[in-house]
Amino acid sequence: MRHYLLTSMATLAVGLGVACESASACWPGPLVCLPLPIRLEQRTVTTYRTEYRTEYREVQRTVYRCVPETRTQEIQETVQVPSWREEERQQTIMVPVTRPETRQRTVVKTEWREEQRQRTIMVPETRSVQRSFTVCVPGWREEQRQQTVMVPEVRAENRQRTVTAFRQVLEQQTRQVVCYSPVALAVCDPCTGMVGSICQMVASTRAVNVTVLRCVPEQRTENFTVQVCSLRPETRIFTVSVPTTRQEVRTETVPVTTYREQTETYTVSVPMPRAEVESYTVQVCELRPETRTYRVRVPEWVSKVRTRTVPVTSYRTVAEVVTERVPYTTCVLVPYETQVCVPVCASR
Repeated sequence: MRHYLLTSMATLAVGLGVACESASACWPGPLVCLPLPIRLEQRTVTTYRTEYRTEYREVQRTVYRCVPETRTQEIQETVQVPSWREEERQQTIMVPVTRPETRQRTVVKTEWREEQRQRTIMVPETRSVQRSFTVCVPGWREEQRQQTVMVPEVRAENRQRTVTAFRQVLEQQTRQVVCYSPVALAVCDPCTGMVGSICQMVASTRAVNVTVLRCVPEQRTENFTVQVCSLRPETRIFTVSVPTTRQEVRTETVPVTTYREQTETYTVSVPMPRAEVESYTVQVCELRPETRTYRVRVPEWVSKVRTRTVPVTSYRTVAEVVTERVPYTTCVLVPYETQVCVPVCASR
């Protein structure tokens, strides 16, 4: 757009210069070139922009696939076949043998003999005795007492308080709102070198009047009744039972036990230990080596050649022509109209 405006202005200047020169050649005398008034005229210009379009076309290609082929083939393999053979072996084992053996040991034997002994014991004797003791006997007596208590009383009391209420009021406010408007921008096509313009959304801010609700506080005084609790002193008389005690002498018969010494004779058995040597027979176990022969089965492996038929798979390459859709992109010039301002000479 800017390049187009510069070109138009240059053309207009050249035209004005040529006109001045031709007029001075025809008109005798000095000719003064007066500047002509220029006005801007809005015109519709058709320009082109580049668009890239993607299309699909069918292309034939040759691909190579591996086709499996299976055939039967005989192979020979050597396998190990197990077999058993008997073998005689010898081993030496320890055989336990028991023999009697006479041994001696010293033992202690105890003999008991009776013996007379004396001892002193305490023999209890019980008799009845009169005893006097003092006890406290509980009792109760009634007594008048006074007590001051606080009695609650409730009375109604009128009070005042200030209450704040909110009233909604309509108010006009101005707020800034962001909106988008289309703006034409000049661009240059790198492929063709043509100058065009594109439309781009540009953010702008404008003031908008809106109606909002605003809360206006209002204060008023209102009366209300509250229940006030107060305490009133009051004297009360009540009867209480007071515990008392009195002393009383009582007599009772109690058994009294005393002990007296008494000597008695008793018979006891006194142990008399003595050492004595005695013989005893024990069985002694001994291990005697002995060689024995036994037969065992020994495993052996024998190699044998065997033939078996196995399937063998091989792969063969086969060429195949397939058709595929291939995307490709083309560059297309699309015309569109735009409004430009052109300087025009205005006649007097």
